[in-house]
Amino acid sequence: YIARIPEIGTAALGAVGMCFPIVILITAFTNMYGSGGAPLFSIARGAGNREEAHRIQNTAFFLEISTAIVLTIIGEIVGRPVLIAFGASEQALVQALPYLRIYLIGTVFSMIATGMNPFINAQGYSTVGMTTVIIGAVANIILDPILIFVCGMGVRGAAIATILSQALSALFVLRFLFGNKVEYRLHLLRLNEIPECLSRARRIIGLGMAAFIMQLTNSVVSISCNSVLAHVGGDLYVSIMTIINSARQMLETPLLSITEGSSPIISYNYGAGNYSRIKKNYCIITGVALAYTAIFCTCAFIFPTALPALFTDDTALLELTASKLPIFIAGMILF
Repeated sequence: YIARIPEIGTAALGAVGMCFPIVILITAFTNMYGSGGAPLFSIARGAGNREEAHRIQNTAFFLEISTAIVLTIIGEIVGRPVLIAFGASEQALVQALPYLRIYLIGTVFSMIATGMNPFINAQGYSTVGMTTVIIGAVANIILDPILIFVCGMGVRGAAIATILSQALSALFVLRFLFGNKVEYRLHLLRLNEIPECLSRARRIIGLGMAAFIMQLTNSVVSISCNSVLAHVGGDLYVSIMTIINSARQMLETPLLSITEGSSPIISYNYGAGNYSRIKKNYCIITGVALAYTAIFCTCAFIFPTALPALFTDDTALLELTASKLPIFIAGMILF
């Protein structure tokens, strides 16, 4: 939708692309608590330690909320100099800065929706976990054209649509986890409970650090690419990279879902001491992941324009993106 804004679409897409490293950084913290907390939660469940599982979930929730507040405040204060450091031109800042400042308002919604969803899946409510994501996605798809085009809000409309959809997902997650249907009900930590949960917080962060570093390095790579591309080819090159990164996210999401879906099963069986099932899981997810990656890499080489065409009608932008996408995708099977 952003790329199809009349007259400024390509430039607006590049400007929003400048914000991607910050979005990835927020995701890094979210994944650290979700990927670190949910396996520990499942291990405790597998070992039959209900009280410990409950406390791990509550600690992860506290970490998500407190970190979201801190990131929002810091982001709003240093947003402009950070974008400039990333290589954003004065022209790009006109679109990028309003988008970023609005997007940051929804950080707490984003972190709750994404970070607590693994705890829903870990309890066996995979349909509810999937519904959480669908609610946000469908709301975003509906609100984007209304706010961008009908209301004439441009990239601001895209940012507002994003935070509203994230808010809906977050509310759905909270309604479920605080409800009576769930086995492990969520509750906010009281002040006197915080000190005793510090050791659990360290374990969550320790286990989730791998996911955090993966996302952090992804953010650093995006910053480096955007900075160099902005210098070499201006907003056009940044727009190309934005489309390629968006296409990559579409392609890798099923791959990541395989990993996330297997995590509760592996963790639960680890807690229960059933190691043969863990080995069987390794074989299944490795085979499925390799097969899927081989298929989409092949399709990217045979049909290089298919994915970029979803993002833009600009012929020059489409041709340039299609020529670079196969190169970018070539190493995905190793990933």
